[in-house]
Order: sequence, then C-alpha cells, then structure tokens
Amino acid sequence: MNKCEKLALFKKSLLLNKEKVINSFDAFIEHHKETDNQEDYSEDKRSVLLRLCDKFRQTLETCRLPDLTDDWWFYEYALTNDSVDLTLNYCNEIEFDESGDTSTMTSSLEFILLSVKSDYLNVEQYAALHDVSTTTVRQWIRRGKLRTAKKLGRDWIIPELADKPQRGFENVSYFWTRLPQTVTDEFSYLKDYDSLYIYQDDDDKSLFGCILGCPGSDKRYRIYLNSAEREKLEVALISSNCVNAEADNVRFVPSK
Repeated sequence: MNKCEKLALFKKSLLLNKEKVINSFDAFIEHHKETDNQEDYSEDKRSVLLRLCDKFRQTLETCRLPDLTDDWWFYEYALTNDSVDLTLNYCNEIEFDESGDTSTMTSSLEFILLSVKSDYLNVEQYAALHDVSTTTVRQWIRRGKLRTAKKLGRDWIIPELADKPQRGFENVSYFWTRLPQTVTDEFSYLKDYDSLYIYQDDDDKSLFGCILGCPGSDKRYRIYLNSAEREKLEVALISSNCVNAEADNVRFVPSK
C-alpha cells in the first residue's frame, strides 16, 4: 500500500472533525450503557462514568473544533483515571490490514484540547458511595488497591471514577517524569527509570515481578518483591502525586 492509499484510509478512519468526534463518542456512551459490554466494573462506576460522559458530551457540543485539513493530524478522546480528555495528535506511522482497518499506529499527543474532570471524594464520601467503612477504604489505600488516590496534606482524596477494588491482585503500570528524592532514597532501584510494571508471579502468588524501564528505550531491569514490599512500594508511588497509574484493563474507545 503506497502513501497516498494510506492517507486516504487514514482520512476515512480517523476523527478529523467535530461531527466525527461526536458520532464516535456517542458510540462510546452507548457501549458503556450496555450491561453486557464486558467492562469489569460495578454499577456505581457505570453511573459515575455515564454522568461524566454526559458532561463531556455537552462541553464538546458547545466548543469550537475546526476541521483538520493538514495530513496525518487527528482528534482522539480517552477515559483517564479522573477525566475524559479530547486531544490533538499527529500520526507518525500507520498500517492497515486487508480489510482497510487500522492494524498498527504510532502517534504523538500534541495538545490536550478539552478535559472534563471527575469529582474527587474524601475517604468518608468514597466509603459512603460504595457502602463500606472508612477503615476498609484506608486499608485499600495502604494495600495499594486504590491506585488513583491522591495525598492531600495528611488526607487522601479519591476520584469518583475509581471503582471499588476487586478481590485479588490486578497488574498495573506506573509512569513518572521525576520522583521525589525521598522515594528514590527508599527505593534506590527506581533511579534512572521512569516506568514500572507490576505483575503477580504465576507459580508463586506470594511474589510480584517488577519490570522497570524507560519508554522508547530497551533498558530494562526486573526484581521480585514479596507482598509487604510490593504494598510499601505502591503506597510510596501513589503518595508522591507525580506518578500516574494505569491498569491492564484498558477501556474500549471506538476508533471510528
């Protein structure tokens, strides 16, 4: 497939104007309204998510969004830990399969054009939302199960979008640009890296593999931690407020 053919498919497939963005986001909303959509979240989470999507949809309707006429630029929206964002991106490379669907694509985020934030709750409010005790919520945080919680002074705040933790361990990736020295002093193996992937060992459930890396680099380092060590590390990362957590269960975002 030559470059002109790729560009034609790109313009047909990607979101290049406001109408396409709105139509695609409407499909996103309908997907999350379905109770059998295979998204593994609670009804409380669904309710919060749909309210946030409604706010984003209303804001999107009233904003000015020009048609993209320059080659390889496109709009994209995504659900984050605490918001729904609309971004302007540039496609660096793209490949299509025989059906004309996107098979692989690399792109760079250039601008966040619109961000509609979720409300943040204190521990008491989050406990009431999910009908649990405040002690349970604090235990979830100490055990690294509420990874989108943020430290506000001596207190914790939690995005309303954060679902009630499930049983068992969920794999997670952490990303940062710069860690506080207090964190790197305590966990020296984090130095010189800016990402961490944590998974539970298949053969020994008491062990957790930690793969440290740098995006765009082949530099990797692996260590194993026990449960207490893993929990201590995760709480330190969450508490720093400059670390982003990303669970393995990425939400569905339709491309068309």
